[in-house]
Parts: sequence; structure tokens; C-alpha cells
Amino acid sequence: MKQIIKTAAAAILVLTCGSTPLFAEGEVVAKIDDVTITEADMHRAETEMFNQLVNVPKQARRKVLVEYLIETQLLAKAAETDKIAESEGFKARQEYYHRRALRDTYFDKQVFDAVSDADVKKTYDDAGKEEEAHVQHILVKEEKLAKEIIEKLKAGGDFKKLAAEHSIDPGSKQKGGDLGFIVKTQVVPSFAKAAFELEKDGISEPVKSQFGYHIIRQIEKRNRALPPFDTVKERIKEVLWQQKAQTLIENLRKNAKVEFVDKELAKPLENPRGSN
Repeated sequence: MKQIIKTAAAAILVLTCGSTPLFAEGEVVAKIDDVTITEADMHRAETEMFNQLVNVPKQARRKVLVEYLIETQLLAKAAETDKIAESEGFKARQEYYHRRALRDTYFDKQVFDAVSDADVKKTYDDAGKEEEAHVQHILVKEEKLAKEIIEKLKAGGDFKKLAAEHSIDPGSKQKGGDLGFIVKTQVVPSFAKAAFELEKDGISEPVKSQFGYHIIRQIEKRNRALPPFDTVKERIKEVLWQQKAQTLIENLRKNAKVEFVDKELAKPLENPRGSN
């Protein structure tokens, strides 16, 4: 549960702190009196308004952003005329946005700027070196039954029929126990060890896990098949950003004393959104 919350927090930080600039940052896009609006302003506003822009058609987003920035400048100028900067409300808000600006700038340096194109390509290449195995399995509750099924298989029994008859895994029993291609990290360690040590068409002895006893058949083993790099590189970059963000926050929290004055906030979430 903690891992889910930490990963979600890292993802939120990646979404809210910014993203790689899409525009030439110094280019001026509009002027209000003697104030200019640049592509850098557009980029920051896009980051700030991420949630509001989700349902706005892409071709309309730049217009929405520039209008938002124009209105921001008009309201800021009116606030200066009314000497809003001298109020307590402004000073409290200024302190908050000062911390946020520090956070965003530091985050850009430690997370976004810290992931290079070479890092993305290496992650992709390393994934391509990982083995994957095409396996079938039959899952039963008792070791005695597992051994009986193995004897039937050794005597020429049909794996698919025996899976349909005996397996308690609802996701695979009607497919002859077929799990498709798996990598080691997708399954429990005992299952992974047995599956990847088998030879082609080999049948395992009963493999115990928290789910019961598995009889595993390896159909084939190969280096992991990957989609073309260009189709996944942006997603890989996002994953690396999230990993950097999570590590960064965890390390900072280790050296900080965090106290929840409101004790309700100290309680763990029972069912955080996205954990199902």
C-alpha cells in the first residue's frame, strides 16, 4: 500500500512540476501595454493548468493559454493600482508561491534535466536483453493432486485438458493454463525460478506459492520482444522521471522531521484511488 501511495505521489509531482518545454522559450507571443508574454510563460501556464486543459481540443489550447495570461496581467496590474501587495493576504500567498517556485525549479534540475536521451535508450536496450518465457500452468491446492497430475502428463496426458479439469486459476484454466509470455518480475519468485530453468516443453515438479501448487510447462523462451523505440520512448522517459521523483522525495524525507499536528492526516489511506 505504501508503495502505491509513493508511486502515485511521484507521478503527481511529474505532472504538476512541469514537462519538457515544447516551444522556443524566448519568443514573444503577445503584448499587453509594455508587458510581453513569451513561449516560456505559455509553457508554465500549460503546466499550471494541466487538469483544466485535458478536455480542451489541442488546436484550441494555445488560444486558451494566451487569454489566461492576458487576463492574469490585466488583473495583476489592477491589483498593483489598488496596492494589494501591501495586504496580509498577498504576503501569505506570495510566501506559498515562493516555495512552489523553488520546488519547481529544483525539481526540473533534479528530475527532468537528470534524465537524458541516452538514459532512455539504455533502459529500452536493457529491457530487450531481458528473457521472457511462454508458459502454461495448472494450479491446485494440494501437493498430492499436483503430483498425480504430473504423473498423468508424463504418461502422455493432455496439458490443456488437465488444466481445464483441475486448475483453480480462473484466468487461465479455460485457455489450457496458458499465461502467455511472462518476465521474471511478473510472477512470484518460486514460479519464476522454475519456469525459466525448464527446458523447452519441460514440465516442473510441484512449485509451491501462496496460491497453492503449480505445475508449469515451458513452451519457449526468448529475449523480450519490444515495440519500436520511437513508439515507447516518451513513456519510458515518464517512468524514469517518476522513479527519479520518488527517490528524490524519499531521500529528502529521511532527513526531515515531519509532524502531523492534525492526527487524522497521519493515518494511512485505506483505499487510495488507483489502488484497485
